Amino acid sequence: MDKLSIDDKAIEFIKKALEKEKAPAMRLFISGGGCCKLFEIAPVRKALAGDITYNRCGIRVYVEKQIADNAGSIEIKFDEKKGLSIDFK
Repeated sequence: MDKLSIDDKAIEFIKKALEKEKAPAMRLFISGGGCCKLFEIAPVRKALAGDITYNRCGIRVYVEKQIADNAGSIEIKFDEKKGLSIDFK
């Protein structure tokens, strides 16, 4: 993966979530199984084996290896109406 970007509103949202959960990082991962896989982002205390670590604007993000290996770039954005969104390119 070449690039992880986080817009200013998402940074603010994520920092608040990390403070609330008293967690040092966020983790981007795949959940579910079969045809119903979902991408999720959640506050965590530590990375899992194989996670790739990125630091952006004072936020540590652990990205599941499978995602990092298959995405050219990831953009995390926040919209007041839609909430947090993750775009892969």
